[in-house]
Amino acid sequence: MQTLNKKTLLAATTLAAATALLLAGCSSTPTGDGVDNNAAGDGAPSAKVFEFQTPAYGSEGELTIRIPKALLEAAGSDADGLLVGEVKAKARELDSSKACAFDLEIEYRGDGLDALNRPALTKKEYSAQGEADLEATLMRQFGVKTVEEAEASAPGGAAEVEEIVGNLEQAPYVAMPAWAPLDAKPIDDLDAADPELGRYVSDDAKTLTFVQSCASDALDDGSSDEFDFPIESDGTIDTFASVEMNVMKSGTLTVIEAEVSDYELDSNGDWIGA
Repeated sequence: MQTLNKKTLLAATTLAAATALLLAGCSSTPTGDGVDNNAAGDGAPSAKVFEFQTPAYGSEGELTIRIPKALLEAAGSDADGLLVGEVKAKARELDSSKACAFDLEIEYRGDGLDALNRPALTKKEYSAQGEADLEATLMRQFGVKTVEEAEASAPGGAAEVEEIVGNLEQAPYVAMPAWAPLDAKPIDDLDAADPELGRYVSDDAKTLTFVQSCASDALDDGSSDEFDFPIESDGTIDTFASVEMNVMKSGTLTVIEAEVSDYELDSNGDWIGA
């Protein structure tokens, strides 16, 4: 399977163009000028659904973001390892004017949750990593691989080597999920009256909550956060596509940037390799 590492940015070329697309997204009425692809019919996504069809897209209160079927078909085997196919964003009310928030309800594909929740490193791998770090340090400072050899050659003897070993001592092993978002703070830690900015995750790992600064306008890129659609490739977790989103105090949700790895839309609206 080809590794998806080249990204094609679906960004607006001008602020005016992005604004026009955004306004089209917030409306369920077709504009008639070919820009609005959000109305249902002829295979186009319905209102409140973003399928990477425009550079920017806005919606009031809630928004479904999904990898379109046409993109999956174009990607073929490159998309076989896609682990999340759709998320539903919903504005979340907070009892504070200091921050805004939205939930992302995640629709995992197949055994996606198990794959993403598995440890990034096993205890054995973690221990081996520590041993490799120590060996590299000893080689760099004393030209030897073992503590015993280092103690025999170090100017400060065993005391000098003991200090080095102590500085490199690993923290107790904790299984960290392969997908970083699942390592977010538990949702029970979120205080709606005094919210701390950051990401939170539900007990069942099916909802991510983003708490961030309130956007001053729909295209405010200084108050946004990114969500990546993960894909498993050769045993590692990569990014198939991503969206950058903000949220206003009113609950308006906006995808301000979107990107897909290795694929882009042509002028006819067909997905092609980039």
